Amino acid sequence: MKTLIATAAVLAALGTSAAFAGPISASATLSEAPIGSTVFNEYFAHGKQVHEVYKVNGDRTLSLVTRTANDH
Repeated sequence: MKTLIATAAVLAALGTSAAFAGPISASATLSEAPIGSTVFNEYFAHGKQVHEVYKVNGDRTLSLVTRTANDH
């Protein structure tokens, strides 16, 4: 899990999207990502492609900003 979070932090710092297996846990933290930066997440669930945008909070936790699902 730490590797996944570290990868997300690096990708967030670079402004790149990360692909996770599902929604990001509310308890996930990013130790290296700049506060206020965004993390993008995409995955498939129930035949739909889900796109999520998270914001890195001051305490390094993530807040879900948007979630959209498209049929695929």
